[in-house]
Formats: sequence, structure tokens, C-alpha cells
Amino acid sequence: MKTLIDLTFILNGTIGIICTILVLTSIRSNRKVNIYLAIMIFGASVRFISRGYLGLTDQVGHIVYFSKSMYYIFGFALPCLYFKHLVFPKLRFEYKSLLHFILPTILIIENNFHVIENFIEVKLNGVIIVLFVTQAIYYFTVVYLLLRKHIWKKPGQIEMETEQTVLLKKWTFVLFITFTLMLVRLFIALFFMQNKEYISDNYFVWINSAAWFVVFIMILTSPTILNGYIQEISKVANAVEFQPKQTSNWRIKPTTEISNAQDLQLSQKMNLRLEEYFLKIDEHIEKENNFLNPGFSIEELANKLMMPKSHLNFLFKYHSETSFIDFKKVVRIKMALQLIEDGYLKKNTFEFLAKKVGFSTYNTFYLSFKEVTGQAPQKYIDSKDESLLS
Repeated sequence: MKTLIDLTFILNGTIGIICTILVLTSIRSNRKVNIYLAIMIFGASVRFISRGYLGLTDQVGHIVYFSKSMYYIFGFALPCLYFKHLVFPKLRFEYKSLLHFILPTILIIENNFHVIENFIEVKLNGVIIVLFVTQAIYYFTVVYLLLRKHIWKKPGQIEMETEQTVLLKKWTFVLFITFTLMLVRLFIALFFMQNKEYISDNYFVWINSAAWFVVFIMILTSPTILNGYIQEISKVANAVEFQPKQTSNWRIKPTTEISNAQDLQLSQKMNLRLEEYFLKIDEHIEKENNFLNPGFSIEELANKLMMPKSHLNFLFKYHSETSFIDFKKVVRIKMALQLIEDGYLKKNTFEFLAKKVGFSTYNTFYLSFKEVTGQAPQKYIDSKDESLLS
């Protein structure tokens, strides 16, 4: 049984090396994000291969040595840097990121060579453990808050769930759970295995191996994890780009079953021209500012489009995921977002902005803004400022 487990470690580590190569070959498209992922995967893979080999050859002394060395403490900062650069991509490498590795380096040197301890002639085991635990909890908390705020949050009406964003949520969740399991295992070893005189690499290491195996399989089966998704999550992190043609979320396939006889007849008449209708409405919204009128109605829109009102009602009833009322709301909030991007609030208040985009009162604007974007107006502004500073 022991031999089988050690062979499993080696096999899993080998799969991890393959994943590392795939990540490195994709760095050209996501240069400053994937490098942290590559380091994490490579480190885990080498650890599993080494653990399996040492177990097969009964080199228990080396397992103890690697456990006491605490090299894995470098890994605490890597998830934080990876997810931060995932949410806020940077064009250039930031040397200040290296500051995250100063304390781990000091702790590793002191743990292995006892330089400070020998100099001051005071035992520092307790201090090292406290710093170790504090650092682990700090990075765990930062990562959790970052993911919850920018990736796991429930999207507003503007931020439609796509296959890419769903995959990204699953990917970050699996990776986060993997790091959580690693942290829990280390804490168990630290607080309950002290009689072994080292933070053991030997206890429950198969849990880490199983978690990383899931990560490796996701990389091998979902190549879009390595390329193409950065722009998607960047849009989520930096609120929403102004894209009028996606406002009403048109659907070729009816969103509900058409059972009404009159609607069925209208469906047969309109089916071949659905995309034409969608394009006509979206182009009108993009070019005209009719929705800035607080009382603008579906009848007026039908007249502007020179389209029968029955046709327009049919489209909103069966081929849009929003009603006409919500449609107006989303269009107006998108206009507000565009004005915010253009610096409108530098010289004007939110009240003026509300009236500018067609809301009769600030309260209705506030509620609509929060419903559509998922954030209150001021919180939205603050989050954008944080994105620029990150």
C-alpha cells in the first residue's frame, strides 16, 4: 500500500510538470499572470515527485530535512500574487512584489541556521511559529476577500454570466480550496504533531496530492484557463465597459414557451427577421438618446423604429431576458457609466447625473444603479479608484 501511494505521488507530480510546461508556453498571452501559476504548479509537482521517490527508497531522513526546512513558506504569497494579477493584470513586472518574499526568506534562514537565535542566545521557536501562522492567515484572508469581491460576486444585470466567467469561478474556487487544504494540513501538523519535532510533510500529504490532481486535470481539460480569460475577468474587476449592443440580452431561441395563438402566428411571421429586429433596436439605442426622456414609452420606441408595437412587445416578451422597463433602466445606467468614465462627476453631482440619464429622482437612480451593477454609485466609484491604484 505504501509503495502504491508513493508511486501515485510520482505520477501526480509528473502530470504537474506537464501542466507547468503548458502554463509556461501560454505565458506569451498572459505573461505576468501565469508565471505565478507556473511557479506554484512546479513547486507542488517537484514536492510530490521528491516525496514519492524518497518514500520508495526509504530515505526518511531526507523527508524530515525537507519538512524542517520550511521552504513551502514561499508558497504563501504566490496565490495572493497570482489572483491579484489575475484581477488586475499588469503590463510590466512589479519589483515591489519581491517584498512578499523577504519575511519568508528570513524565517527559512533562521529556522535552518539559527543565526539570530545564536546571536542573542534566546530560543525563537515560538516567534517563528507565530510569524508563520500570522503570515499564512494574512495571505489566506487577502485572497479570500479578493476573490469574493471581484470574481465570486453575483453579477448585476449588465454583467451577464458567460461560459468563461463560470469557468473562471470554478477554477479560482478549486484553486482556493487546494490552498485551504494545504494550510489546514500544515496547521494540524504544527499544533498536533509537535512531538515529531518538525512540521511534518508526511501527515495527510495525500490530501494535497488529490487536491492538486483536480487542479492539474482542469488545466489539461480546460485550456481556456491559460489563455483568453484575462480580458473577461478584467471587465468584471474594472466594472463594465460600455457596450450598448449587449444591453437587452437578445435571444434567438424564445426565453419562454409561446402558447398564445396570436403570438404563435406572430412568431412565424417574425422568425426569419429576428436578428434584423435586434440589430435595428440596438443601433437605434446606440445612435439616439430617446431614453434620456423620463417618460419614454414602448409606443414611442415603436414609432421611432417604424415598427408595429405588437412586434416590439413580442420581442421583449419572448426574445429578451429583460422587460422593456428593465431595458430602459439598463440603458440609462450604461449611459451613466459612460459619463462617469468620461469624467462627468468631476464637475457634477450624482443628482445631476441621475437627471442627465433620464431618472426623475436620485432615489430611483440609486436603486437602479445598485440593481444593475451590483454596487451603490459611490462604492462603484471607490472600487474603480482602487483598481487604478492596484
